[in-house]
Amino acid sequence: MEGDVVNRVKEKELILIGTVHRDPDGAARLKRLLAREGPAAVAVEVSPYGLYYRRRNGRRLRRRLMRKVRRAAKAMKVSWWEWGQIHAIWAQLAVPFEYRSGLTYCRERGAALTCLDSSQWSKTWIDTQWQQLLSLDNFTSLLQQIPENLGQEVKKGYQLAATLLNAGEQFPISAFVRSWSADPCWQQREAELARRLQRLYGQLPRGRLAYVGGWQHLLGPNAGGTVYERLAQLKPRRILLT
Repeated sequence: MEGDVVNRVKEKELILIGTVHRDPDGAARLKRLLAREGPAAVAVEVSPYGLYYRRRNGRRLRRRLMRKVRRAAKAMKVSWWEWGQIHAIWAQLAVPFEYRSGLTYCRERGAALTCLDSSQWSKTWIDTQWQQLLSLDNFTSLLQQIPENLGQEVKKGYQLAATLLNAGEQFPISAFVRSWSADPCWQQREAELARRLQRLYGQLPRGRLAYVGGWQHLLGPNAGGTVYERLAQLKPRRILLT
């Protein structure tokens, strides 16, 4: 038994940890999971640019968010606090919990941490999406919708992820992701994430490499070219953060 444990430690393994972004309990969950798995290296689905932008502008953007939310809520005579949609945007402007927990783990264990995503893709996304995200019109529209509980919505996300990840080859996952897989930008991003992850795996002498990112990247088979499918030859182990 002892020899088997030693052999397993010397082997290399890729584990893919799927998260629901903006999970309010995600930081604590991920911290426990990383401590249990003990990876030698951690790669997080965040780009250097996205991390830099949030660190430099996060406070300013959240102040802007709150000014416009309060203005919209006052005009509509509602309490914005009930809307989990607003809390989700607040979380999106902050440094992702995946990075924060990964950084804490790596500092404590002496493991290597890598920001895996493309800065070019991240910059394009922020430049094209965040102005609308933080607009008064967007908040006015959100406050006209039925309030959502962020914790409950995250729970539903994990339930959907579990259903799809456990479905096996017979489940038509491709129908669920057809809108993504038909997008050339999505395909390019998946290919780049997989390429960088494979390179990190090749550089690892032994132990586990843990990828932490959105659960959609773990889908497969028949999911249109996800990170999991592109790295199937490495026989990655998938873990959902619940």
